[in-house]
Amino acid sequence: MLGLKLVLILLFCWEPLNALESDPELTSTYYQGDILNRGAKRRNGIGNEIFRWPNATVRYFIQPNVFDKAQLAHISEAMATIMNNSCITYVIAKEEELPLALNITGLNDGCNTEVLGYRKNAPNRINLQPHQIGKGCFRIGSIMHELLHSLGFEHQHVSQNRDEYVRIEWENIDKNQFTNFINEDDTTHWHNFGEAYDYNSVMHYLPMAFSKNGQPTIVALKKGNYDMGQRIKMTKSDIRKLNKMYKCHGYV
Repeated sequence: MLGLKLVLILLFCWEPLNALESDPELTSTYYQGDILNRGAKRRNGIGNEIFRWPNATVRYFIQPNVFDKAQLAHISEAMATIMNNSCITYVIAKEEELPLALNITGLNDGCNTEVLGYRKNAPNRINLQPHQIGKGCFRIGSIMHELLHSLGFEHQHVSQNRDEYVRIEWENIDKNQFTNFINEDDTTHWHNFGEAYDYNSVMHYLPMAFSKNGQPTIVALKKGNYDMGQRIKMTKSDIRKLNKMYKCHGYV
């Protein structure tokens, strides 16, 4: 009986670690695991309005012959969720709008975003490596995570006040990934739009992100961290920050 319990414990501990090692949002060669173009030092939400999508409208196109019907429906569902909770609108781009449109592709590995926010001089592109629905990049929260990057949000764990809420366990992080946790910029160009630190944000890292030994890299210092790193939904705070960023009705 004791042997059976030990096997069950090992299986329980082993499965999350395997899932963590293959998390497509944590590609070691990308900045913070899913951002291709690091650019300047970041914080949770972009403050400069030139990097916001004009008129809160994201013109987009989806790379053909990459996704199946179920995957396309899941992308549409993620967009609809954002639209239903903000003034953001997603519109299929016309041919002449393609150069500045958001290109949604799945030809590369992982879930990642080319740049944060809207850019006139860089590709506006996200990659969603095809997975079974509910897995990998096709968790609904993972799609919204990348869409929120493209709208101008970075990860929650690098917000300016993060040290009041989490402790970074540097000894558990691969030294080549330290840059993904650095928090030294004290400018006001990136901020939380008046919102409190949100452990459960769809933009928060998992507690063991980039762990080299299976031990936590992010430890919560306060209560309310029951779902850190979830990829199911936007929280109320995520929604409020998005509305404040784009000055949606009632949030100006």
